[in-house]
Order: sequence, then C-alpha cells, then structure tokens
Amino acid sequence: MYLLWYAIKINVMKVISSREFRDSQKKYLDMAITERIIIKRKNDFLELVPLGNTIPDNPSPSNDPYFNDPRNIERIELAIQQAKDGKVIELTKEDQKQLLGL
Repeated sequence: MYLLWYAIKINVMKVISSREFRDSQKKYLDMAITERIIIKRKNDFLELVPLGNTIPDNPSPSNDPYFNDPRNIERIELAIQQAKDGKVIELTKEDQKQLLGL
C-alpha cells in the first residue's frame, strides 16, 4: 500500500502603500527575499522581486513575467532534476480524478 502526501504551499503576499514602503524601505526589501511584497501606487500594483547578483535573461519566448523571478526558475530546475532521478509518481486518470475530487 502506498501513502502519498501532498503539501500545498499557500502564497501569502503583503500589500503596502508607496508611503509605507518609502518610510520602511530596508524592512520591505529584506522581507521581499522570503515573501511577496506588493506596493500599491495609485491604481497600479508593483511587485518587489529579488533577482540575486545578476539580472537574468527571460527564457520565455513570450517574455512571460513568471520567468523573471529566479525562484520560479529554481523550482522548475529542481523538478526537472527530480524527474531525471526518477523521483516522480505517475498518476492514472482515476488517481487524478480522486485527488482533484472530480
């Protein structure tokens, strides 16, 4: 009998005003490394995205902003390595329906 555990990561974001960001820049720049920080400026929302030591090129042909975040690239590379190492579980259609509650 196999027992599979699934963890759902809930992305929590903090939305702050531009004034709040200006008053506490260091605090929010440090927080952006571990969590999503969104700055509301009039009717626009801006996101602080840590890029590390370099500004990476976007590998997406459509320039999808998802690939601008190096954390997303790291997750994709980890998943590719896990697949190469055989650390995958193949689900049947019935398994997929059961997991999704269909």
